[in-house]
Amino acid sequence: MNEDIGRLSRLGFSTLPECLLTVPKEFRDYHEPIEVLPLPNTGEFHYLALTLVERSIYTREGKMIGELKGAFRAVLRAADARGERVQINVIGKPAIERWLQPELGAVVNLYGQLNTFDGRLGLSNPTVVADEQIGRVVPIYQGRTNQVSAELLTESIGRALPQINEAACLLLEQALMHEDDFAKFTGIADPATLLRTLHAPLSVREGLEAIEVAKTLSVKALVNKVIANRSRPAVKGSLLRIDRDQVADLIQRAPFDPTADQLRAIDEIVADCRSPFPMDRVLSGDVGTGKSFTFMVPAAASHLAGARVAIIAPSQILVDQLASEFSALFFEIPIKKYTSKAKVDISTGIIVGTTAVLTAAKKEGIVFDLVVADEQHKFSVAQRKKLLAPHTNFLEATATAIPRTVALVKLGGMPISILTQAPVKREIVSRIITLKAREKLNDFVMEVINGGGQAAFIYPVVNGDADTSRHSVEAAYERFRRVLGDSVAMIHGGLPEDVKTNTIRLMKENKIKLLVASTVIEVGVTIPNLRLLVAVNAENFGVSQLHQLRGRLARKGGAGYFIMYLPEPIQQSASDRLRLLSTCSDGFRLAEMDADVRGFGNLDIDGDRQSGSARMLFWGITLGRSEIEQGAIDAGLIPAKE
Repeated sequence: MNEDIGRLSRLGFSTLPECLLTVPKEFRDYHEPIEVLPLPNTGEFHYLALTLVERSIYTREGKMIGELKGAFRAVLRAADARGERVQINVIGKPAIERWLQPELGAVVNLYGQLNTFDGRLGLSNPTVVADEQIGRVVPIYQGRTNQVSAELLTESIGRALPQINEAACLLLEQALMHEDDFAKFTGIADPATLLRTLHAPLSVREGLEAIEVAKTLSVKALVNKVIANRSRPAVKGSLLRIDRDQVADLIQRAPFDPTADQLRAIDEIVADCRSPFPMDRVLSGDVGTGKSFTFMVPAAASHLAGARVAIIAPSQILVDQLASEFSALFFEIPIKKYTSKAKVDISTGIIVGTTAVLTAAKKEGIVFDLVVADEQHKFSVAQRKKLLAPHTNFLEATATAIPRTVALVKLGGMPISILTQAPVKREIVSRIITLKAREKLNDFVMEVINGGGQAAFIYPVVNGDADTSRHSVEAAYERFRRVLGDSVAMIHGGLPEDVKTNTIRLMKENKIKLLVASTVIEVGVTIPNLRLLVAVNAENFGVSQLHQLRGRLARKGGAGYFIMYLPEPIQQSASDRLRLLSTCSDGFRLAEMDADVRGFGNLDIDGDRQSGSARMLFWGITLGRSEIEQGAIDAGLIPAKE
């Protein structure tokens, strides 16, 4: 990375010219200012030329002062060509300093929204138009909150403009396009012309048209990357001679009837492993769809075919659970658990471990033929690559529902096997409950426990300050213990691994009736008799987190109750989000609706991938799911909807 870009790397850039691959969020036309005040309260912004007639500066306490020192706000008055006055309210020392420069009586060019305050015309924090911007169309850029300011990005783009030809080459490289293809696709002679139009348009219309071209190019670049990622060479040693009859025998071991989704996914994974092209596939299963069994069958079949197999999980709890499930299903296959505290010989058997396996394999020179990374979103790209040789078959398994269109963006076109059907029937009731129903909730908790079930309360914080401590894991644990005694347990990420493992064991053995926890149980943990889960301060969890927590219920089938408890009032937007969970139990549909709301753009892709794939082709572009879907359909990457 070049030293001169600094914080710009947080936008996915690695060189200064690359920051020209940015689209403005808007354009402002500073050609002809309005000299007579327009109608107020229209919601529109205007370019105005007004005469400054008064200026008063105040401290935070409201005392009028005559200097910048101690300044908190300024009140100015300006007049239009007819003498009608408008009040200008400015907050903050940097903004006030800019308003000290024009002399009283001078004409000031500014950009802002005209409103009425207490019956008087007013402008709040309008932008002062710099002399060098007057008579131009000026692009306005969007930075990244708390990381890269819009001012820094604007200044950097100005410095990069002399290197526009280098940026044009980067655009072609990252879009995987030849210059002739670019011209045919866009109708623009070359990429440099497009970049000039984006950053120095002659009119607002010209700039907006350039943004539309940048959008279509971003879809094209995404499609081109997917096609390139799927064009992999054959690698010697990648093909695993798996016996399909043996696969069928292993499937028969299931203690349930496998779903059609599971059988199809197993077939896709086995087909990849039996090919000379190294597998690089994602297994995406909604909660409760039998993801573990689906990857265990190909793993067992690969081991029986003589392959070295490793299954990597993000925590000791999941390592123990996977190893136990594997041994119960395929008792004749040696399963070895490897963690930083329990090291074993990893040269034989199927290795189930945490990321400590990475260090051990590298140290011993051991290369695996098949690696399954369970809950792939918990691992960095760098960690995954450490385990892989050129011939290694790699399967990422995640309980995060990833619709195919979302996968095109998030995974760069990796093939994906999707599980939507549940092998066991579950009936999960989801409800939002407020403080006034707390007593009813308490009664229901006792009803579940007295009926032989188990309950869990999940809190967003482990321990808190005076304001939040009541709604924390540790405080709640003490409250519940006073009522239920030793039948209550606590678990959170800060506890030692052996304590967490023992607590989960006691829950599975039904010796604990109520668990007070953080989101440490969010992913993968199976507690068969868990019937009630209460997410306290549910507005502080993401939609995906809440859906994962809900997925811990009734893992072996039957009824479960998911309560989103709100002890305090919440904003309408948060309420709408939670209501979505109370009406929709399909993780894939939830993910699609989330994508529809947010769109795709900027740093949607894994942050530690190479520059140029850590963002869309252009910073500042947001694409809708339908736009990506249509581009993928046009390229034949996904089938058209009927």
